[in-house]
Amino acid sequence: MRAEGPRHCQIVVRFSDAELVVVRERAALAGLAVGAWVGQTVLGVATGGSGAVVGLPDLLRLHADAVSVERAARAAGARHEDVMEMLLRLDAAVDVVVAELDRAHR
Repeated sequence: MRAEGPRHCQIVVRFSDAELVVVRERAALAGLAVGAWVGQTVLGVATGGSGAVVGLPDLLRLHADAVSVERAARAAGARHEDVMEMLLRLDAAVDVVVAELDRAHR
């Protein structure tokens, strides 16, 4: 759903520290700012869409990132934490897409 004009209305949403970490991760996976991701997700759910903002292109991009980081780690001694972060992002994206696919098939 696209805005039919300028967006002037806003709301405040409060998250726990743990919830905010998840929200930030999902927004980053989608390549969006947190506010944009929250708005897009809420509107998707409210209008009967899937609400998913992560899909196959995101998984492919994350996979390529993970492979690049892993290769760099082997070749140049990149930090193990970088590899783990990429793999965690990839796992999170896979979880979201699988959940959406399961929901769509029910």
